[in-house]
Amino acid sequence: MEPASGSGAAEANVVGGIGVGEMIRRAGRRLGTALLLALLAAPALAPAAHAEDGETLDRIRSRGVLVCGLRSGVSGISFTDPQGHLDGFLADVCRALAAATLGSAQAIRVVRLPDKPQEFEAVEKHEVDIALTTTTWTFSRDLSHDVEFLLPLLYDGQGFAILADGTPPPLDRLGPQTVCVKTATTTVRNLEDHIRQADRPWTLRTFKTFDEALQAFLAHECGLLTTDRTVLVTSLAGYRRAGLGIHIYPDVISREPLTPYIVRGDRNWYDITRWILHALILADARGLAAADIRAGRIPDDPELQAMLGHAGSAARMLGLPDDWAVQALAQVGNYGEIFDRNLAIPYGMDRGLNRPWTQGGMLYAPPFR
Repeated sequence: MEPASGSGAAEANVVGGIGVGEMIRRAGRRLGTALLLALLAAPALAPAAHAEDGETLDRIRSRGVLVCGLRSGVSGISFTDPQGHLDGFLADVCRALAAATLGSAQAIRVVRLPDKPQEFEAVEKHEVDIALTTTTWTFSRDLSHDVEFLLPLLYDGQGFAILADGTPPPLDRLGPQTVCVKTATTTVRNLEDHIRQADRPWTLRTFKTFDEALQAFLAHECGLLTTDRTVLVTSLAGYRRAGLGIHIYPDVISREPLTPYIVRGDRNWYDITRWILHALILADARGLAAADIRAGRIPDDPELQAMLGHAGSAARMLGLPDDWAVQALAQVGNYGEIFDRNLAIPYGMDRGLNRPWTQGGMLYAPPFR
């Protein structure tokens, strides 16, 4: 039976003499007051690390240099030679970004980043414009930090080195071993998983730095040394050339997409950095080298013409001059030239997966259309 109209209907919405609407309003006031008091009592929250769209490029142009965060002392990747010159694969990528954004590959400043996880803070606090390190793009890192990973620049994997006068046994036939490894990295977790899953009779010996692990390995304190194969090849090259019996296994136990990253939120800077890297990759795939650009030998290729600003370039959408790709390629070179100059020629490193898709590799540039 429905309530009658009038006072009976009103009574259905009254509890203890207080209307339901009034109860809701009072509860809302109490909740709002409690929330306000809680916020006032709580410690001040850190400001968001996000950048505003276009903020990074404005800051770079205002100061006149691109600030790149690099890891210190990684041979072939980012290091300072005895003459004080900055060298390495990622150092050259920094130069290519500066050439595209500022017109000069020399317009850079380098900040040496600490070990993880502190390295992410330099990007989040806008102390560097981009981090170019041997950092693996992982699920947890992607979601735990206010950074945007761009695209893998080096496809790597965790490998092993062993001291041996002759040809050592295959990795899966080695007996009990002590493995030197740097702590607080994905390298340790990968190794622990591998030992458990493959039932290896190995034990870990951890060190705060890779150099400490390397020196212990060279002193025969460990039978194996493990880290990314790129780092193994470059770090051990001098010792191998000197005749020390070091064998680097071809086996890898992980996927390590080494990926630069920037602060989250600045979509313009995200687009700029990705498309500059894509330009290096596309030029490599098409065989367009720095010498060709400088000599004006540009193929009659509509996509390359567009990328180089000669035909319908979308540079203005990025906020860059039409010749941004020309500057990067002419001053620094394409991806293959950068790789060969820093890794293949001095260290004999094979490109492997770091070939363009046209040669069976993983480097793939979206169409410049």
